[in-house]
Amino acid sequence: MEEMTKEEMQRYLNQEAQRGSTETEAYRNLMNILGLVFPGSTSQEASD
Repeated sequence: MEEMTKEEMQRYLNQEAQRGSTETEAYRNLMNILGLVFPGSTSQEASD
């Protein structure tokens, strides 16, 4: 699990937006980087 400051997270989300990612995709990618899993999701959904 990686640690990021809120400024680093915001910078990452801004970069994702510039790449054309949707907000949901950007958050999903950020959660993946941080090693977080959305509550109620299975490990298979988390690996997608």
